[in-house]
Amino acid sequence: MENANVANFVVFKTILLYTTFILAAPITTFFVSKFFIFEGIIGTSDLTGNVWSAVLAVIMLHIALGLYIYKAYYEAEKVKPLEKKD
Repeated sequence: MENANVANFVVFKTILLYTTFILAAPITTFFVSKFFIFEGIIGTSDLTGNVWSAVLAVIMLHIALGLYIYKAYYEAEKVKPLEKKD
């Protein structure tokens, strides 16, 4: 029973980590690229900075989701199904 609790905690920790990354990475990418890159360094207008920052945020979201799918797919191959004991 203890082994199942540890396995559940590892799964919960992994999902929590990836969920946080999937939420935080695009938001951070949007604001960092908007204020520091497009409006700060390049000096674009508000609309242009918003559009390019949104494009980068969507790309980051796809990268984050791709990493999660990759992890889930290759971890599923390593895990053996639990055998029912009578």
